[in-house]
Amino acid sequence: MKNIRLPLCFLLIVGFAALAVVSCVHKPLRFAKKCVECHQEKVAGFKDNRVVHSPISKGACESCHRPHGMIGGVYLKEDKKKLCYKCHNNSLKMMEKKHIHAPVNDEECVSCHNPHASMNKNLLKGKDYELCFTCHNKESFERKTKHGPLFKKECIFCHKSHSSDYENLLFDSVNNVCAKCHNFKNKGFIKKHSGYDVSSASCVSCHTAHSANNDKLLRNFIHKPLDKNQCNDCHGAPGVSLKIKEKGAEFCYKCHTEEEKTFVKDYVHSPAGKGNCLDCHSPHSTDYKGITLLPDGDICYKCHKDTKGNFDRKHIHKPIKKKRCTSCHNPHSSGNKYILKKKGKTLCYDCHDNSNFIGSNVHKPVEAGTCIACHNPHASDNKFELNYPEIEQCYTCHEKEKKLFDRVSVHTPVRNGSCSVCHNPHSSAEENLLLQKERDLCFKCHRQMLDEVKDEVVHRPFGRGECLTCHNAHAGNNQFHLINVGGEKCYGCHNNRLSVAEKGSIYQHTPFKEEDCTSCHNPHGSKIKGQLNRPVGNLCLSCHNDVASRLDKEELKHAPAKDGKCLKCHTPHYAEIEYLLIADGARLCSECHVATSPSMIQAHNGIPVASADCSGCHESHSAINKGLLRPIMHTPFADKDCKRCHE
Repeated sequence: MKNIRLPLCFLLIVGFAALAVVSCVHKPLRFAKKCVECHQEKVAGFKDNRVVHSPISKGACESCHRPHGMIGGVYLKEDKKKLCYKCHNNSLKMMEKKHIHAPVNDEECVSCHNPHASMNKNLLKGKDYELCFTCHNKESFERKTKHGPLFKKECIFCHKSHSSDYENLLFDSVNNVCAKCHNFKNKGFIKKHSGYDVSSASCVSCHTAHSANNDKLLRNFIHKPLDKNQCNDCHGAPGVSLKIKEKGAEFCYKCHTEEEKTFVKDYVHSPAGKGNCLDCHSPHSTDYKGITLLPDGDICYKCHKDTKGNFDRKHIHKPIKKKRCTSCHNPHSSGNKYILKKKGKTLCYDCHDNSNFIGSNVHKPVEAGTCIACHNPHASDNKFELNYPEIEQCYTCHEKEKKLFDRVSVHTPVRNGSCSVCHNPHSSAEENLLLQKERDLCFKCHRQMLDEVKDEVVHRPFGRGECLTCHNAHAGNNQFHLINVGGEKCYGCHNNRLSVAEKGSIYQHTPFKEEDCTSCHNPHGSKIKGQLNRPVGNLCLSCHNDVASRLDKEELKHAPAKDGKCLKCHTPHYAEIEYLLIADGARLCSECHVATSPSMIQAHNGIPVASADCSGCHESHSAINKGLLRPIMHTPFADKDCKRCHE
């Protein structure tokens, strides 16, 4: 039995081990469902379309989308710009062409194609014609007479939809594209072109490719001989040669006699001076006024390439922004420098209302008509197309002021470089080109100061807005750019200093002595009489800490001190008596206390005190003893035995 049990036990152990090994091996994962099993409605909707993207028709959503998700709602496997090329790798060759359609260049396939399904061929989001107009302006394609392919709404009849080696995405050169429909050698075709063989000419030099306002599909602006079918006015006889009879401006002047007269002014545009009319104008037709080869602005930049770069600034003059060079410049000749149409400010006034420049006080550059002394006529990185940042522009003339303004305390607009906050740079009815009267101008920013003293005692210069009585409008070496500091700023109007000198007063209040008037007075206004910063009591105690401390600690207080009526006893500026008292001895106290009254005589044990110095016995502000008596007293005085010493 023992021999049988051992092999059985061994077999069981081996079996359990094998089972354990098998159970540790992971089974390969597989997708239980495909996308289409949950998104059946969407797939059914896609399949109802005429054209279905191959992965959709096969139910293979996973070829583009991740089944578990990724950042972004569509869960694409790759960036949409690269995803299409994974299957359509032959399409990458489109990028090798000279001219690439913008959506192709930006790899935005889905701007034209639906990635799932469409009712249009090639999965396009719309019909060829309408799809193109989601980006291209429809107006120039909808004029009176439409070109055949456009009439049939087939843009791709002439154009490639993705890329091409030819301009405007044409499938071939311009004439070869036209030759697809038009037989240049056909007699009828030659007859329509006044008997000339135009197979070697560029069709678009006369005709518009899409639509026109005339029956011949000619461009908007047509040279008269062409419009009248009088081609032989300029070219050789029909059937002989298309070559023009003569070259240069002299040939043009045979018809344009009036223009020739105007081209002989002091300043002549180079092409006009050299007789190269065709540098700017088409001899047949164009879509641009004056039959120019390109629109105003663009035609100028054909030669003035460097100038165009100079105009790439933050602030651009409107004519430049709108590419209207001829608003200011005559394209042929002028009696003015830079072939300007008019001189100086008269040219500017064609657009700018001159009422802003004719105030009673006019800025010198404006008066001289030299607007460009301050402004760049084309473009600038500075506001209002200034040649320099505002304050630097002002300093180009006002050098003296620049030095004067280099001070410790600078008015905020000056510090910020904003002269125009206060001054009109062109003209004003006020002196110094101020925008408003002095009072209104200052309170435009400092209105809060005026509101703070409303219905209060207001300092007269402040109330009248005569701020420059005390302050320098631009800068100064004193705080708040004051013209003078201390008493100097006040004594111009207040003659206290003279009064002191006259009286020869030897006792002066410290702030008064140091000419620090604003330590007590508000220079603008206050609710408190005398324009004081605070009520008298609080104001005095803010400096006289010793008195304040005793008043706080000691229970018995002199009525004027308790009520903050310091000026009952003291004068605020100067005095002939120590402690700035308004009177000496009992005379001071007699304002409130009648020394000869029975109660006073009784209180002083029958001793007359009319001529005594009350402060010899009494505290003037507060005390710990009744009657405001001083803390340490002579024994007979404390015992009220005055007669021991006095008769």
